Amino acid sequence: MCSPGMHLSALFYSRSTLFMVFAVAVLLARADSFVHVDFHRHGNDWSYGGEHGPTHWHAVFPTCGGENQSPIHIETHKVFVNHKLTAFEMEGYDQIQNLNMSLKNNGHTVQVDLLGVQPRLRGGGLSRDYQAAQFHFHWGATDDRGSEHALDNKHYPMEMHIVHHSSHYSGLSDAMDKAEGLKVLGFFFEIGEENEQFEKIISHFKEIAHKDDHVEIEAIPLRSLLPSDLSTYYRYQGSLTTPPCYESVIWTVFQETIQISKRQLDIFRHEVKQNLPTEPDIDLTDDFRPIQPLNSRNIYTSNINGRIQQEPVSRPQNSAKVLTVSISYMISLLMFALIRL
Repeated sequence: MCSPGMHLSALFYSRSTLFMVFAVAVLLARADSFVHVDFHRHGNDWSYGGEHGPTHWHAVFPTCGGENQSPIHIETHKVFVNHKLTAFEMEGYDQIQNLNMSLKNNGHTVQVDLLGVQPRLRGGGLSRDYQAAQFHFHWGATDDRGSEHALDNKHYPMEMHIVHHSSHYSGLSDAMDKAEGLKVLGFFFEIGEENEQFEKIISHFKEIAHKDDHVEIEAIPLRSLLPSDLSTYYRYQGSLTTPPCYESVIWTVFQETIQISKRQLDIFRHEVKQNLPTEPDIDLTDDFRPIQPLNSRNIYTSNINGRIQQEPVSRPQNSAKVLTVSISYMISLLMFALIRL
């Protein structure tokens, strides 16, 4: 039989352990609340300049300081050939039946939401199907900047991203913090001839001149917006280029560019504003994130002129998922301690 002193000692130890477990669980829960940021609710907590600019994003959105961030600089003499990077199968990319398009100005970019039957993407070394949900643009105030990615030290005046979510999930909001939940196709723009297909979008910019403006537009086949040659592209594991910067994106950046006229590009620069209609007008421009460190990642190419193939590096783990597992573990310890009491 144990002495009363031993009972008191055991009780004190149990309660001390319980307090420590509870305290750690609370701290982890608080950290998790910072990682699982509501992207839309915190839409005004970041910008492309000043005290809320890219160098400060990580203070509010910790994942923006991660090791697998985007965009990156693609140096073609350092990429590795991956023979699994075959041609894409683009189901529904050439159709508009049951597809609706909504054009909007969200204060950070011009975006086209794809509603109804969404086009699907498969092949190209992907292990699952992805559905196209929206596309948007990043552009600069001058012709020597604007694209988020750089190719052999060159920035282009604009870049388009077609954002897809894994068909395993119901939509972007459900997939954006999951490993390989998103697939983004990136396309560079060069100044050249008038682009008739993009004119069908640009012609509506007066209707979305200010933040939160939106308008339904006539559906356009996605394939008609893309370059004719999609055979050469670059692949790497990265992140969203805007907060919350989840590291959940399989990136594909194409080498072939899209042509757009100087006049059309100037409409992006001067006709779309980043402010509400009740505020002084500020051109929506230079909406791109600076280049992020490649760190230990490799970049792969579908082009046979690349270097000898290397084994892929391990897939990045999302910090939000790691924290979720940690909290579940700590809660289990807490419940066990309560039972022991």
